Order: sequence, then C-alpha cells, then structure tokens
Amino acid sequence: MFTRQAIARSWKETRPYVIFSALLFFAGIIAGGAPNSSVDWLSGQLQAIQDLADRAREADNPQLEFFWLILVNNLSKSVMAMYLGVVAGVLPLIMLVLNGMIIGFLFGGLADQGQNVWLLAAKGILPHGILELPALFLACGFGIRLGFTLIKGIFGSMLGKTEAWGAFVRTASGSVPALLLIALMLLIAAGIESTVTYWLVSP
Repeated sequence: MFTRQAIARSWKETRPYVIFSALLFFAGIIAGGAPNSSVDWLSGQLQAIQDLADRAREADNPQLEFFWLILVNNLSKSVMAMYLGVVAGVLPLIMLVLNGMIIGFLFGGLADQGQNVWLLAAKGILPHGILELPALFLACGFGIRLGFTLIKGIFGSMLGKTEAWGAFVRTASGSVPALLLIALMLLIAAGIESTVTYWLVSP
C-alpha cells in the first residue's frame, strides 16, 4: 500500500480519472459563467458561503476561524468525494460540476460589473488553489474510479471472471496514502488561504 511500486501503480491507474476531474471542473466554470446558468440556485450557494465568511469575521480570531472552517470543510468534502464515489462515482461528478459552476457564476458576475476577474482570480484563488484544486481533483479521481471499478467488479463476478475485484481492491488500497497526501495539501492550502489570500482580498 505504501511502497513506491504500489503508489506508482495506483497513480498510473487513477491519473486519467484525475485529469477527467479537472476537465469536468473547468467545464463547470464555463457553464456557471454562462448567461443562462441557474441564477437563483447559484446565488443561494454564494450567499451561504458569504454567511460562513461573515461568521468567521465576527470571531475573536478571524484568521484562525477561517483556517479551521476551510480545513474542515475541504477535508470533509474530499473524504466524501473519495469514498462515497463508490456509488457509481456520482457524488464526485456532481461536486466537481457544482463547485466549478459556483466559481464561474461568481467571476461572471464580477466581470459584468467591470472588474478584472484575472486579477481577482490571481489574488483570491491562485495562492491556495495551487494545492487545494489538485487535492480536490485527486480525491474526486479516486472516487470516480472506485465507483467504476465497483461496477466492473460486480459485473465481472456475475460473468465468472477471475480477479474481477482486483482493480477495486487496488484503488481502495491506493486511496489511503492518497488521502494522507490530500490531507497534507489541504492543511497547507488552508494555512495559505487564511493568511496570504485573506490579506490579499481584504479591503
């Protein structure tokens, strides 16, 4: 599970799903920024995020509150995307599209107001997103593959194939070191977002 050979094989098998996750996320951004996107729903999601941010700002130590809020939120979502993806890979697919749409909707609205979205993205997403987004793609990639290999194992067993569950077992085993890496990446990303990004976007 933790050997170099096992990790390398796990990454080789999961890499296409990670790339697909990234593409799906950016497709969500495009869809969210489109004029005919679901305005009411996306506005509600942004308002919920704003409410959490306002609550953190009212704390005695806003940056520490932001850190824990960001870390717990991102880590819990990553674990859910990775292991609840076993249900046909549906949850990570939905999570990728919706998160992308929220970002696309936000920056589309800012662009309509005449703001420089590239500068805002560089200040508000880039510093922590360098780690946070790959962690999300990795978690979702494993989640999608777990769902795919589970279905493959079920049908393989029904057809009497030998080693029908081999890919599923390898993916499940490989998810453990991947989750540790994801947790580390999200820990560092939360630290950056609650300090560097917080300072860059503060009025």
